[in-house]
Amino acid sequence: MTNKLFFVFIILFSFSSYSQKINIGLNVGTGFSSQTLHSENSAVTAGIKYAATGVKLNTIGGLAYRVDSYTGYNAGLMLELYFDLSSTDEDDKTIEKKIGIKSGVNYSSQGVIIEDVNESRFNNNLIYLQIPILIDFKYQKFNIFLGPQIHILQDFNTSNISSNPTSQTAYFKFEKKYYNENDPNFVFGFGFEIYDGLSVQIKKLRSLKNITNIEGEEWKNKSFEITLNYILNNLL
Repeated sequence: MTNKLFFVFIILFSFSSYSQKINIGLNVGTGFSSQTLHSENSAVTAGIKYAATGVKLNTIGGLAYRVDSYTGYNAGLMLELYFDLSSTDEDDKTIEKKIGIKSGVNYSSQGVIIEDVNESRFNNNLIYLQIPILIDFKYQKFNIFLGPQIHILQDFNTSNISSNPTSQTAYFKFEKKYYNENDPNFVFGFGFEIYDGLSVQIKKLRSLKNITNIEGEEWKNKSFEITLNYILNNLL
């Protein structure tokens, strides 16, 4: 996949400077993340809702766990390379159309709140370095993008947030060593340009592979992110 993406970059750069546009910008926002947890020897399907309570069921070691969403942040530097496909209609109005590649480097705080059957609740926070490589389609002020995004785990921390943690006994101890360093994601989203250079974007992210190295367990991240983006070219 890496070789193919590199080849795409070479093709885009080969167009004349008249056809190209490179944007450099900043983005900052919030995210709502969760996880699906599933044990291979469990009959429970990860993420399904239990009819009696409406709570989503997950398992670790075959034991049931409740999973609630986590609110985090994301911020970073973005790089956009576009090929201009704009056209002119019968009234000589320019219809802006562009196709390009969106990349950059972001820091993202995401995670999950997990509760076991003893009502021990844990706030698990994972800090990822995100590197998107997305195909982006722009039409006037709207854009749609999709593609892979590499997540590299930078840090992990957990805390017991039970109402009375001293009286609870947890079945499982969460530690950074149980998480894989790399978490490739698939990203899909759309955006709207609010003002010249300023836009808002909403995207959905899903893990493509298992994020834990524990044998017999399958954990995957899933999240929504909302960001404000500003193109720095306008200041130059």
